[in-house]
Amino acid sequence: MKLSTAVPVLLALLAAPAAAQSKSKLKKELKSMERAAKKDPDQLFEAGKWAKDNGLDKDAKRIWQRVLKFAKDHEEANVALGNERLDGVWMPAKQAKKLREKALEAEYTAKGYKKIDGIWVEPAKVKDARGGTFWHDGEKVTRDQKVAYQNGKVRHPVTGQFIEKDELQKAENGYFPLSGGKWGDKAEADAFHSNVRTPWMVRTSYATIISTLPLDKIEEIKRFADQGQETVMPLFGGRELPPALRPVLVVAKTRAEYVEYGTNLGDGTDVVGAFLIRDDAEMRLPDQGAVRPAICNNDKDWGTRYLRHAAAIAYVNAVASEAGADVPLWFVHGCGTLASRFENDRDAGWFGKQHMAKGGVGPIKSWFSNYDLSADLSTKEIDFNLFQAGLMLAYGMRGGDQEATEALMGVTNALSADGKGSAGKALTAFEKLLDAKKSGVIDSLNKLIAKAP
Repeated sequence: MKLSTAVPVLLALLAAPAAAQSKSKLKKELKSMERAAKKDPDQLFEAGKWAKDNGLDKDAKRIWQRVLKFAKDHEEANVALGNERLDGVWMPAKQAKKLREKALEAEYTAKGYKKIDGIWVEPAKVKDARGGTFWHDGEKVTRDQKVAYQNGKVRHPVTGQFIEKDELQKAENGYFPLSGGKWGDKAEADAFHSNVRTPWMVRTSYATIISTLPLDKIEEIKRFADQGQETVMPLFGGRELPPALRPVLVVAKTRAEYVEYGTNLGDGTDVVGAFLIRDDAEMRLPDQGAVRPAICNNDKDWGTRYLRHAAAIAYVNAVASEAGADVPLWFVHGCGTLASRFENDRDAGWFGKQHMAKGGVGPIKSWFSNYDLSADLSTKEIDFNLFQAGLMLAYGMRGGDQEATEALMGVTNALSADGKGSAGKALTAFEKLLDAKKSGVIDSLNKLIAKAP
């Protein structure tokens, strides 16, 4: 019995005999190896390798540097020291980096490229780069995203988040990065991302969804996020946003999670089921920077409508932000309503019936002045204000009134990237015209109701 107990201990000692030796004994043995190697580069390299394996890092470096005195092109010693081969010559990595940068500068300068924020940019793309938009293989990217691509990173085929190129095979095999360099399958990743501190981040065609929902559910609802933006994009001439303003949508997994978001981040309109976070409640994404996301409730019956609403208000907020304009609450959530209640005439007609039951189109001028979506209002009043905001925009877009359409175009032109005119003045003119066109708005509503199921 005593023998069997001692065997594992003996094996452990045999497995790592050097660890049991004192540093002075290791140094003595290394000195003996160096004397035996004399000026032989390969034997000296092995002595340095032995030193490294036994924790004598400084000695290993010293010996490898000695190897290069006898054989400056010794590949293993150069690699061990972190040197790089450039144009057939081995040199320290820092020196190689400087020479590559100098050669790159000469090459790009000759082609007329400009260095914008540390990135070499072709002449035709300089204006975009100065505005913060860079390009990579036809994709508009932020500066940080461009740097990620230049450093050899690629996008995860499912989430669209950046990963190392040598990790792509794992990603293609159905695995996802977790923390501390660990990867897991979908079930493990769902468990990891179920915490609000480590949610999923999944790119859609137009937006980025952040959520603690399972990945399969996120994949299922992605299309509704894109539908929400696609519904209102025609209002702005199909405007594409710069990558730094890519809409971000936080989809709460539960009602309790949504309420917590509303309490801590809400702008006061969380009673709607979708809201923009407060101006001072900034969120930052790794490769995008500061963003102002829209948050929505994943309600069993209304979840997809809330998501479309969130996508639309995130988009219009980004448009206004790029133009440096403030737009009224009714206009922002009117865009949300276009996406959530006016996606087709049947839906719009059904909601129009409910609107008529709540009193129909009332005095428009005072309605604009008193527009509100706070918790102080009843559910009936909130629903009324939401639908009527969408109705005003729908009338300007497709109500058949050319004057109203031109007035609305005046608003969207003012919100364009070129900022043609004052958005505030254009909005005031549009509101004034809608008040004067009340009968036309009512007629438009009646036509929608006639198409209700």
